[in-house]
Amino acid sequence: MSKKGKTTAIAVKDQVPTIISKLDQEIAKLKVISESVYKTAGKLETFGDIKVETKVENLVRAYSSISGKKEAYDKAARELGVKQCLEFSINGGTLAEWKQDIMLRIDIITHQDKLDKLKSYKDKMSKFLSEEDQKAILMQEMTEFLSGN
Repeated sequence: MSKKGKTTAIAVKDQVPTIISKLDQEIAKLKVISESVYKTAGKLETFGDIKVETKVENLVRAYSSISGKKEAYDKAARELGVKQCLEFSINGGTLAEWKQDIMLRIDIITHQDKLDKLKSYKDKMSKFLSEEDQKAILMQEMTEFLSGN
């Protein structure tokens, strides 16, 4: 039984760098979302700055308001017989730009918990890296940094 325990311990120890690498890949995917650039200034009357909003339902309400205002704008243009008018925008953004920004913010909010959990796992898993693995990872990171990747 002690042989089996040692084999399992060795197998897990050998997997630590691979697991950390996979965690890094998942963290990088989520960082792309959180580091994305907004198309609008993010500020809406009555809703405030969507870039700092933390409740998804408030973002849905904001989009609903913008979408409703665009529909009213288009309807008014039709009723007034205006065939060519400027594209609807509010606070410097079109409906499509606001939709993209609101969807981005929703992604950031919903992915933040997962990102925090992955970082926590990585921190815990890093404690099990052997000294040789730590050196190898450091060398790889330095080589990538110096080569500009």
